[in-house]
Amino acid sequence: MKINKILSLAFLLFLQLIASGQSITLTLDSISSNTICNDIWTEQNLDLSFVTGTTDDCGPGACFFDVEPTYVWLWPSRLSVDLSSLQNIQKIEVDVISYCSYFEPECTFAHLMDSTGIIINTVGNTINNPGNSINGTLETITINNPTGAFLSELAISSCEGNVHEIRIYQNILSADHIGLDDRAFAIYPNPVIGMINLNVSENLKYEATIYDIQGRIMTSTTNQSTIDIQTFPQGTYLIKITDLDSGKNVSEKIIIQ
Repeated sequence: MKINKILSLAFLLFLQLIASGQSITLTLDSISSNTICNDIWTEQNLDLSFVTGTTDDCGPGACFFDVEPTYVWLWPSRLSVDLSSLQNIQKIEVDVISYCSYFEPECTFAHLMDSTGIIINTVGNTINNPGNSINGTLETITINNPTGAFLSELAISSCEGNVHEIRIYQNILSADHIGLDDRAFAIYPNPVIGMINLNVSENLKYEATIYDIQGRIMTSTTNQSTIDIQTFPQGTYLIKITDLDSGKNVSEKIIIQ
């Protein structure tokens, strides 16, 4: 019982932390000017890199960019953000200025890739700033996660444009939708073998769903304190707890050994 209480308190702290801020902001303000193509740097515990463009971009095989103090330039190239450590991404906002020609007004794109690397959504710029690349109009590109699936990457590409800020929004249960004083819960052990235990207060009506890395539902239970995963292959999974009263949810990555 003592261990359960400690786990519950730890999970309470986790909930309070994510409730205070449900978005991750990448400012792109501290990138080394010596960065070259395929170099990886870290911001907010996420890996970023400039990579060569693909056939989905205006310059396949090209990797031309520049680093400014508060933003980055993308000529034919991609800015890649590794999203594989995040769950429940709802949408992403990218602040860009796109300097496209009159003949190709849409040339800055944001792509979302699922866990297999397949593009599941693409959004392009709508504001065109032709002519000299000075004092253009800042635009926010919003790209949604249409299926709620696991995401592996955000790729931002451009023929000629700059990226100022990236904001990643997660659909995480907040303190406004679950009473932290009397409705705490914990998931243990992790890594797990055989059975997952859910320590949930009696005041919470909930559904627990386990997904594999392709986003497929492996099992789902309602108001059960244990989940049998003995037949699951070893690997990484996601368990999502949904408050049946509010519809809000919180997710945790689990390792099955």
